[in-house]
Amino acid sequence: MINVLWDLDGTLVDSMPVITHCMNRTIEHFGMKPWPVEELRQFVGPGLTHTMAVLLNTDDQQRIASATEYYRTIYAEQMSDSPVFDGVEQVLKHFKETGVRQFLATAKYQGLAIEIIEAAGLTGYFTELYGSMKDGTLSDKKQLLAKIIAEEGIEPGHSIMIGDTHYDIEAGCHNGLTTIGVLWGYSNEERLKEAGAHYCASRAEELTDLVKTAMTCNC
Repeated sequence: MINVLWDLDGTLVDSMPVITHCMNRTIEHFGMKPWPVEELRQFVGPGLTHTMAVLLNTDDQQRIASATEYYRTIYAEQMSDSPVFDGVEQVLKHFKETGVRQFLATAKYQGLAIEIIEAAGLTGYFTELYGSMKDGTLSDKKQLLAKIIAEEGIEPGHSIMIGDTHYDIEAGCHNGLTTIGVLWGYSNEERLKEAGAHYCASRAEELTDLVKTAMTCNC
């Protein structure tokens, strides 16, 4: 059985405008100057705890925790403003109909990730939805994928990680998965290939053939 593990932000939904807006609202709330939006792009992918530590320039765990909670609160109010990328739902539907098991694998807090998938009407395409815990546990994507593989009995040789950042690709490769980098997200082809992407897709429609090719040659 083929398994496809999907990233969320920048892969399934276009959440960049909402994420960067909420990041700047958070750091302003905690007395810091807002960052240029382009400089915030680098923080879509890593765990939120790490992001807040960098944005607030602090290692004060209580301050980081407070900022993380504040961010999640205001983000929850706007998360439904993240549209599904063109063509993605059709791909999810195709995989579902052809017997592919699909899993969400995001460093985003699991509770918020589930709400985003539900709001987008995508829940029915997935076998299970995985994300990080409130305390930051499993925000490291390599650890998250290892957990999914263990809990779901996934065979890495029959499985693919699809994502838009080097975090997704590196985590997939680390866990023995074939990796596909998507170019409609928040990185670029050069960075994804440097991270070890086996394939790259410029449009969602390309994913069906890429997955078929990958599983045929088991690259």
